[in-house]
Amino acid sequence: MKNIRLAAVCASALVFVSFGAHAQSSRVTRAQVNAELAQLEAAGYNGEKVTYPNHLQATQRRIEASNAAQMNNAAGGYGGVAPGSSGQ
Repeated sequence: MKNIRLAAVCASALVFVSFGAHAQSSRVTRAQVNAELAQLEAAGYNGEKVTYPNHLQATQRRIEASNAAQMNNAAGGYGGVAPGSSGQ
């Protein structure tokens, strides 16, 4: 009976510790939130309430594509040809 109680206490302690570690890693500072909001606004997001989820997600996709393009250019610029620029 003592072994079962000990196992239950150990299991609950592991869950508590892992939950605490996860909560610590997900903290966002005010400066990070303000920087993300500024980036969204620069990409065209204006906080529309009517089309909020769709408009926000589209803006985030544009930001991710822009970031990927910048990373590609910084890494040597190898990639495909942009539409209409093949030179033919």
